[in-house]
Parts: sequence; C-alpha cells; structure tokens
Amino acid sequence: MDFKKFLKDRRKNLGYSQNKFAKSIGITQSYFNTIERGEVKNPPSEEVLDKISQGLQLNEKETETLKYLAALERTPDIIMKELSKLKKELTSAESLKANINLKESLPLIKGIPVYERISAGIGAINDGEVTDYLSIPGIKNAQEVFAVNVWGDSMEPNIKDGSVIICRKDVEIRDGEIGAFLLNDEAYVKRIKVTNQYVALMSDNPNYPPIFIGPGENLIAVGKVIKVLSDI
Repeated sequence: MDFKKFLKDRRKNLGYSQNKFAKSIGITQSYFNTIERGEVKNPPSEEVLDKISQGLQLNEKETETLKYLAALERTPDIIMKELSKLKKELTSAESLKANINLKESLPLIKGIPVYERISAGIGAINDGEVTDYLSIPGIKNAQEVFAVNVWGDSMEPNIKDGSVIICRKDVEIRDGEIGAFLLNDEAYVKRIKVTNQYVALMSDNPNYPPIFIGPGENLIAVGKVIKVLSDI
C-alpha cells in the first residue's frame, strides 16, 4: 500500500469528505487534495503529518506507517532501486545464512557456548567472549548452535530483558522470524521484515521504531532464534 491509498482509504472509512477532513485538521482542501493525490511539490511537514494522523485517529503503529509511506513518496527512484536490490540479496540463500566465526576455545567440552551479550535495544557489538556452556535436551547438532545473553526490552514480551536466546547458525531466517543480526558491526536481536519496498529489523516492543536497512549497509544474519530461556 502506498501513501496516497493509505490516506484516502482511511479518510473514507471515517466518512470524511476531503473538505470536511481538511477543515477538521486546519489545512485547506486544495492543499489536502494535492497531498492525497501525491501531487504536492513540497512534502507535508512532520507537523502536518501529525495533524493528519490525529484526524484519521491513527494509533502509534499506524502513525509510524503513515510517516514511513510519506517518506517513501519523496525517496528518489535510485534509492528505491537500491532497496529493491538489497531485498533480493537478503532473501537469497547465501545472504540469509549465518556468518559467525565462533572460536572453539574449549573443544573437548560438550555443550552450547554462551556469549556475553547482544543488544535487544539500541545495538551493541558482540565481543565474542564465551562465558559459559549449556546442555539443553532435544537440541540437535549442538555444534551449529550458540547462546547469547540479551539485555534490553525491545523484544518484550517475547524476549524479556536478561533472557538467554538459543540461535542456530546456517539456517534461513524468513520474513517475520526472529534472529540475531549484525548491522554495520552492531549486534541486534530483532524480527526481520522483508517486503518489495524495504527490509527492516523490527522490535516486538512498540516503543522501539523499525531499523530500516539503507543502501550500502552491511546486514549479516548471525543465527535464527530457536529457543528463549528466561530466569536460568
């Protein structure tokens, strides 16, 4: 869905004419008409978008969607092409395979290595230090699995602050699944969103905005989250 369709459909669902809606948010009908038709020369400001959001009775996530679609409207074609190219690269089997180099510091000890930390908030570099080993029944091919302590509340309620996530390397992370990622050398635990228009790392906590992957940014899938351990 594009910005124009989102705006028009929501307005009509609320039973507003263009004139009535424009008056309700304090702008002229002619200006709102150009916004809704995608013909406005100067994209609507953040203040105008906030007025539109309030007038359309959007919730926080819907407001976020509105502003993102508005940003896409003024994104140059060359950037959109790069985003499309990046999306294709990320959905290929090679780019979605885990690419982590785990140091076998204790090769004779069986178990799943636990790494110090990975951020579930603003991102933190994983220093690669093994702090412990776990033995978990039912985990097959444990040599392809690793665990990480997670700090931050961006993935709550599904992954709580202080949890330990179990990740499997060398498996595809599909759209909507949670994984551990490295983005420009910063580590994240997020849900990946892949569409025809963009690729983003999403938080389950609505208080955190999506992290959109821009052209030239280096996104690496480290591992797919297969289990979450709390209070261990």
